[in-house]
Formats: sequence, C-alpha cells, structure tokens
Amino acid sequence: MNPRDGLLDTRVKDIIQSKSALADDGNVLTTSPTATVFECIGRMVDRDVGSIVVMEGDAIAGLFTERNYMQSIALEGRSSDETEVQEVMTEDVATVRPDKPLEECLRLMTRLRCRHLPVVDEGGDLIGIVSIGDGVKQIIQTAQRETSRLRQYVTGTYAE
Repeated sequence: MNPRDGLLDTRVKDIIQSKSALADDGNVLTTSPTATVFECIGRMVDRDVGSIVVMEGDAIAGLFTERNYMQSIALEGRSSDETEVQEVMTEDVATVRPDKPLEECLRLMTRLRCRHLPVVDEGGDLIGIVSIGDGVKQIIQTAQRETSRLRQYVTGTYAE
C-alpha cells in the first residue's frame, strides 16, 4: 500500500496482506459445524478475535460471532459446552472479494449490521476475513497520514 493512499484507495486485499504480515499464522480461524460453542469461544479468546468461520469441507457454512453467543447462548440460557456451533451460527453469510474497496465493505457491514466479512477468491475459497475494527484502524491511519502531510505543508517541510 502506498503511504500516500487514503481510505478510498484501500482494497480488501491490502487489509488481508497487512493482517497476515502481523499475525503469527495468517490463517483465518475456522471450525467444523459440530464443534461446541465452548470450543469455539475458547479458540476465539486464544486468538483475540470476535468471530470464527464455520466450514463444511471447503465451503463456508456459517459464521459464529460474539453476538451469536450473546443472543443464542447467554440470553436463552443454553449450555455452551453442549450446543454445537451449527445450531447458533449465522448461516446466510455475506462475503467479499479481495479487490473490493474497503469503503464499500464498511458500507455493507453497516447496512447488514455485521462486524465481520469473510473474504473469498474467484473460486469461492476462503482467503481471509475483514472486520469493522480493520476498517476503523485504516481510517485512523489515513487521518494520521493526512494530518502529517498538512502539518508538513503548513510548516514548509512538505516533500513530494
């Protein structure tokens, strides 16, 4: 990503690349539909993430998030160690392609009231996940770069 790029120039692939460079393993957290909710939340806590992609073979079967836990386990009084994740996951999962602008992803998340979007390639294979937190981080970085450029311009130290 060019340091002069703004939010409008950022693509999902840029976020995925930066996340995989920072992660211990660049893999998306996934699970099988028959895993228990307890197992899934344990893995989510270990990785400090808010979602886990539920996979049936190579296909996305659903998405389990902190919101699913609150709505379907905590509020309903279900047992997380007895409930399979397929019983409480979001089944109709929106996905995005790596070439999609981040700004469009943020609009989609707002419209769908979701915080995570799996990223799939042309063949539909899971290659990453983008979150609302990734978007906020990018917005902050863009604002900081622009602020720095404006300060340099005002002080006469701006170099093109």
